[in-house]
Amino acid sequence: MRLCSMYLWLLVALTLAIVLAASIYGQAAQMTTRTADLQGDDMTLYLKTNQFVFTGHCKLIITGPYQATMTSAKMTFKLSSGADDIEHLATHGPTDFSVVTQPDEEGNRYKITATSRQGATYSGKQQKVVLSGGASADIVTLPEAPDSQRAHITGDTITADLKTSVISVNKAHLQVETPLESEQQ
Repeated sequence: MRLCSMYLWLLVALTLAIVLAASIYGQAAQMTTRTADLQGDDMTLYLKTNQFVFTGHCKLIITGPYQATMTSAKMTFKLSSGADDIEHLATHGPTDFSVVTQPDEEGNRYKITATSRQGATYSGKQQKVVLSGGASADIVTLPEAPDSQRAHITGDTITADLKTSVISVNKAHLQVETPLESEQQ
C-alpha cells in the first residue's frame, strides 16, 4: 500500500510540475505551449527507466500549435529528462491518429485522419508520427466544406512531420478528389 501511495504522489507531483513549468514558461516567453494528455485503463510506471506503459483504451491528446489524437490498445512512452515533454511514444497493434495541422506558408490548414494495423511511433523532439503496417490516411483542406480538396493515401508506412506539415509515404497509392465547378446549361 505504501509503494502505491508513493507512485500516486509521484504521478501527481510530476503532473503538477509539468503544468506549472508549462504555465510559467508560456507566460515568461509569451509563446504557445504544447500539452500532452495520456489515458488508459491501466498504467505501469518503471521508475528506473522513466517509462510508462498504458493498456486498454489508450488515448493520447496533444494540444498546441496543432491538435492531435492517437488511440490504441497499448501505448508505451518515456518522458524527456526534464519531464516536460514526451520523448518517445509507441503504440502496439491497430492505431488511429488524427491531426489538425498548423497553417502552412500560404495559411492552409489540413485535417488528417489515419490508421495503421501494426502500430505507430511519436517523437516529441522531432514532432513526427510514423504509422506502420497497412497505413492509410484521409486528408482534407480546412475549413471542411463540400468544395474542400480531399486525398486518400495508402502505403506500408506513413510519416507525418507535425512541425512542417509534410507527409511521406512508403509504397504509396494516392487518390485525389478535387471538386469542379458545375457546368451551367
